[in-house]
Amino acid sequence: MKKSTLATTMALAASCLLPTSAQTIDSSEQPGSPAAMRPSKLDTITVLGTRTETSVQNSPASVSVIDRYEIERQAPESIAELIRDVPGVEVVDASAAGMKRIRIRGESSQRVTILVDGQEITDHSTFGTPILVDPANVERIEVIRGPASVLHGAKAIGGVVNIITRRGGDGPIGLEVGGTWYSGSNGWQGWSALSGSVGDFDYRLSVSGDDHNDRKVPKGQYTPTGRLDGTSYNNRDVSLHLGYTLGAERNHHIALKVNQHKLETDSWTSPSTLQYPITDFNISLPKRDLTKVGLYYDGENLSPLVRKVHVDAYYQKVDRLFSNTVTMQPLPIMSVGVNSTSDDRNVNYGGTAQVDLQFYPSHYTIAGVQYLMDDLDTAKNSTTSTTRSIPMQPPMKTVRYNPRRDRASLRTLSAFVQDEWSITDDFKLIGGLRYYHVKSSLDKSSQPIEAGRGGSTTDRLVKSLGMTYTGISNTTLRALYSEGYIMPTLLQMFTDTTAGSGSPTHGNPGLAPETSRNIEIGARYSGGGLVLDATAFYTKAKDYITTQPCVAGICPASAGAGDYGYVNANSADSFGLELLAEYAIPGSSFTPYASGAWMRREVNVGPLSTYNSATPALSGRLGLRYDDTWAGNDIWADLYMRGSTHSLQTVRSSAGVDSTDRLPGWASLNLSVGAESGRDTRQQFALHFNNILDKEYRASRDELPGTGRNVVLTYQVKF
Repeated sequence: MKKSTLATTMALAASCLLPTSAQTIDSSEQPGSPAAMRPSKLDTITVLGTRTETSVQNSPASVSVIDRYEIERQAPESIAELIRDVPGVEVVDASAAGMKRIRIRGESSQRVTILVDGQEITDHSTFGTPILVDPANVERIEVIRGPASVLHGAKAIGGVVNIITRRGGDGPIGLEVGGTWYSGSNGWQGWSALSGSVGDFDYRLSVSGDDHNDRKVPKGQYTPTGRLDGTSYNNRDVSLHLGYTLGAERNHHIALKVNQHKLETDSWTSPSTLQYPITDFNISLPKRDLTKVGLYYDGENLSPLVRKVHVDAYYQKVDRLFSNTVTMQPLPIMSVGVNSTSDDRNVNYGGTAQVDLQFYPSHYTIAGVQYLMDDLDTAKNSTTSTTRSIPMQPPMKTVRYNPRRDRASLRTLSAFVQDEWSITDDFKLIGGLRYYHVKSSLDKSSQPIEAGRGGSTTDRLVKSLGMTYTGISNTTLRALYSEGYIMPTLLQMFTDTTAGSGSPTHGNPGLAPETSRNIEIGARYSGGGLVLDATAFYTKAKDYITTQPCVAGICPASAGAGDYGYVNANSADSFGLELLAEYAIPGSSFTPYASGAWMRREVNVGPLSTYNSATPALSGRLGLRYDDTWAGNDIWADLYMRGSTHSLQTVRSSAGVDSTDRLPGWASLNLSVGAESGRDTRQQFALHFNNILDKEYRASRDELPGTGRNVVLTYQVKF
């Protein structure tokens, strides 16, 4: 092994031998230091794992929480970067730097549910939902690793990310201003917010923007110039929160949240893409705009029976413009150029109603219904130009223009119930069911709708069963069985496209849902300055949607030779360990920590079965944090290494020939320092030195090459 890869392997192996980094410590054990004044991360309250307020320590699910304290220290350019170090999580931006998505436990980003304040953000594409939320407007982020379709809806095969936005401030009026400079893209990010509370009314108005130029990377295999062409992007965001508390006991709260987010991003083409017969490949994403309006009501302690009622409703609209150009030369005398555009509008509306009931002291029951309507209006245009050059003859050029417009919808109605049974003071069982009724339809099309291809209705019951045991001091043992479920996207069912490969791919309304089953066991410990969260899991998924050459029953009768269609053909078995730990050294301000995941993933793609599934065996972060006070100011430093071992990907060609691609292991050395001062006026400053050794690396095949040696400078002030 190369020295850098060996060092990465040894460091990450060490991180897995340590307990793991849940990122904070037991405050009762280490008085006197700023780090000790924060409650243990395992004491943090989360609602994602059970849809009830439960500490991370006692949740049966694999839950991680990133709070506002951590968000302010990291100066992230995106939400995805905030959760990069959660074990089992990978960032995905493929070729578009501004469109970051998330993979969890090896599952593609389209199998991860993205929620904002508990409401789903949908994106009917084969790439998954990008996380386009301003980090400065986020209170905390909760992440479930593993299937969670019983409580959080379809799509949650890989996991769930719930982004909770901020509410009003404590005083009548407060102003926050912040900015960040990124040397790696010569880019900037700025934001400001006005917030407060007046009587029973609370409010927050925030605006933000960023602008990034092409990324600077070490010269090497990805670029000879040190600059990654096509990686510039910019965002603009405006958010409003209005809330009102009422009732004699102030136990009712209503809120209105409005958000508008606009994104423009270029696209980078990997040199490996330009292989025979492809000579040119380009993607452009000039627009992805989101507008969302959400209404919320929460009532607590309404009676001895009704402990809580939650109702929400929302409307959101996503406008997206996509362009793809592919040039191929399959023969010396032939050149084929395909230009595809897609102008989409995705409209969602729906809501959830949930009631928490306590029929008996030992039972806590929740029940609810959820409705989600997805409407996709897409206009796709494809132009194929074929040029034949025969010696001694004039070139022959033919052009085929294929416009198409479709409007399709997906309506999901579901009902769920969960009961938490305290069998003893130390032992709990948590069981849940959700019933889905889904109707898909192709409502309009510029092409004739063939019989049997206009839509379908699907019903599905998914289940979960968890257990926690707290009979050992400072320890929680847990076990969980959970199921995942995801309907095909509207694009996979009803639309035709030539984007990506240049060959027409047809929708298939007969696709079955993708499903998964997951078993995991875990242990959490918090005491004596040590925090530990360890999980072992096994997931079996089937009916993955892929493409294959058209045959009868898959593609419409109008499909041509060489066309493709979507089918349920692939499956995967995944298993691994996820570990987080940290230890506050007694009598000091130092806290060594580690987070890591070991995972194996076997994919079955048609006749091919392989563990070479582009998943590194070991990945994670290892570091040493320092927290102290100086002259009345809080100061901190964090020295850490992030990396993974190598990954292999084996694919089989249509001729039955296997080929394996290797992505080397990597490691980056990083240092962050910061300080916070003031009482009435709080100022925060942080300086981040990233990839100090200027290593060329690519974290995964679905992520852009990493930025070279760079500095991030951030400052914010609160009045």
